[in-house]
Amino acid sequence: MSESGQPSVGQILRDAREAQGITLEDAAARLRLMQRQVEAMETDDFESLDPPVFARGFVRNYARLLGLVPEALLARMEGAPAEPAAVSHAEPLPPRSWLTSPWLILLLLGLLVVVAVPVALYLWLNSEGEVDSSKRVPPVAQAHPAPAAVPAPVAEPAAAASPAVQGAPGPPAAPAAGTAEPAEGSAPAAPEAPAVSGALHLEFGDEAWTEIKDASGRMLHRQLNPAGSSVDIHGQPPFDVLIGNATQARMTYNGRPIDLNPFIDATVARFTLEE
Repeated sequence: MSESGQPSVGQILRDAREAQGITLEDAAARLRLMQRQVEAMETDDFESLDPPVFARGFVRNYARLLGLVPEALLARMEGAPAEPAAVSHAEPLPPRSWLTSPWLILLLLGLLVVVAVPVALYLWLNSEGEVDSSKRVPPVAQAHPAPAAVPAPVAEPAAAASPAVQGAPGPPAAPAAGTAEPAEGSAPAAPEAPAVSGALHLEFGDEAWTEIKDASGRMLHRQLNPAGSSVDIHGQPPFDVLIGNATQARMTYNGRPIDLNPFIDATVARFTLEE
């Protein structure tokens, strides 16, 4: 219950979940979140959900799952994760100056948060070291048919090359040892297997930063993907993959779904996808 006597955002979410008979484990599985993140929302512990933009995205998705209006809950979150404003002892400006307008200050702070959070996230993601070899995705089994062996040419008997004249005695049969054998290396070489190419497909339920490199280290994709967007990437495996806000992303490789949960540290997934 909040100080105004109205139920808090977390209490509204918890009451709606319990009224529908949904357990914490079921809600976490359907939201693709960890149970502790769902508990943090229901106890109004939004500061533990990383930057405010992630906390608001989690609450929006949770409200939609429970059939609630997300905007009403998000409006009540205003200022929840914000830090207390520092008290300034400087001499105040004239009261009617537009520079002292609280709306202008809030607008500037909002713009600062919108710009600073993605930049800070990008710098933090790029400061990570090399991907731990223990977080490598098991190779996706994909059978490639082996080229069919070309049969070696069979030498025809010499007698078959020129039929005997009717009524005349046939020439003596040539000894078997004289039959011509195909020379080694004369058989055509087996065709080379085509180069393996992989196809990645990603869908984003909320804003997420992604970086994907191919086997040569070439950057195939690097950007902040908006909520509701998707992207298709083709290249030479193995792929080095980094996904921010990975709990809100879905991924398939050559049409096969990839479970990102084992590779998520906090909200970031880093791994190598091999053929």
